[in-house]
Amino acid sequence: MRSTTCSRSMQRTSSGHLSRKGANELILNDPGETKFCPDCRQDLPVSAFTLNRRNRDGLAFYCAPCARARHVASRRARLGPPRTRNGQGPADVAEGNKWCPECRETKSVHEFPRNRSSKTGLGTYCKPCHNTITRRDKEKHGGARNYHLRRRYGITAEDADRMLAEQGGLCAICREAPAQHVDHDHATDRVRGLLCFNCNGALGQFRDRRDLMLRAAMYLDGGPQAVLDTAPFGMSLSFGEFESARPADEPAPA
Repeated sequence: MRSTTCSRSMQRTSSGHLSRKGANELILNDPGETKFCPDCRQDLPVSAFTLNRRNRDGLAFYCAPCARARHVASRRARLGPPRTRNGQGPADVAEGNKWCPECRETKSVHEFPRNRSSKTGLGTYCKPCHNTITRRDKEKHGGARNYHLRRRYGITAEDADRMLAEQGGLCAICREAPAQHVDHDHATDRVRGLLCFNCNGALGQFRDRRDLMLRAAMYLDGGPQAVLDTAPFGMSLSFGEFESARPADEPAPA
């Protein structure tokens, strides 16, 4: 099975992102497409993931069962069972106010952090409670560093320290500067190695396209003519089994 992005009732826009065409029905062009879930650490069919427009591949970070389990466990740990049939809190909150389920107080909406993913555009908890819960969660997961690594890349601080030791503390590419950034494949979310600031930024500027990196090397060796003589613009450069064509939405140079 190969791991890639899917077409889940979505189309790729000119910016390269995926947009929904309509219903949440899953439509796969290739039934062999998979995605890696960093929670259960399995390669699963893309049908196991829900939609998330904010992510580059248009899918949620965790598979649906893991995401649901995380949501339920977190909510029960913080709030306990619902106090009313429709949820927690009083039903008669005045306009311009919001109830915080942590301190159980009704406060002005200005005392709540913003959250664009919420229907109300506000966070669940007031700012003091939000900060307390965030700090408590980070401590529970072994500190801020471990919390960030697990949440963003699916690895622990121990994993990162082991990788750093294996690389001798240096960037995996230049082998000169200290390795301070986690590099991962944006299509599969797999961690590739630890890089320095410059090398990590360079891969991002080249959009992980091998053909552009090869052309850059040719340019340094022989200038523009070396690139034109070897591979005219609009054509692809191969590197082993990989080939990166110019995206359809990327304009060709004049």
